[in-house]
Amino acid sequence: MGVFVYSVWIDAAPEKVWGTYVDPARVADWQTGKPVVGDVQGAPGEAGSTYVSRRGPFAARTTVLAAEVPRELVTRTDAYFGLQFELTSRLEERSGGTELQLRAATHWRRRLGPVGKVVELAVLSPREARKELAMLKALIEREASN
Repeated sequence: MGVFVYSVWIDAAPEKVWGTYVDPARVADWQTGKPVVGDVQGAPGEAGSTYVSRRGPFAARTTVLAAEVPRELVTRTDAYFGLQFELTSRLEERSGGTELQLRAATHWRRRLGPVGKVVELAVLSPREARKELAMLKALIEREASN
């Protein structure tokens, strides 16, 4: 199991950040790898809702486990090669904007040794996380200023 923590400050109210961040239809607007989202079940950010994101030949299913609008979202993603991760996203009003903190905990259904670690780092790399959070920040701030 690995644990990764990332955060970003966004110049927008938590409600605005929440609306964009939890919406599966917006995933491709800020995530890397050009994901195609489909098979959306339930309302965005609602406990029990699910969606599938595809990147090339790979697909991952995300399920919302818990939600406290607009403060906390807990999801589980069943990703590639048996990797599963839980993501706890906390939104806190801070300095006139929102601090979005992500905590990802990874789990493997089966042991894959070094191959598993490579997949884990590819899916949850700090470089990609920083890039995605920067894209999310830019998107929300651009839309908030309009």
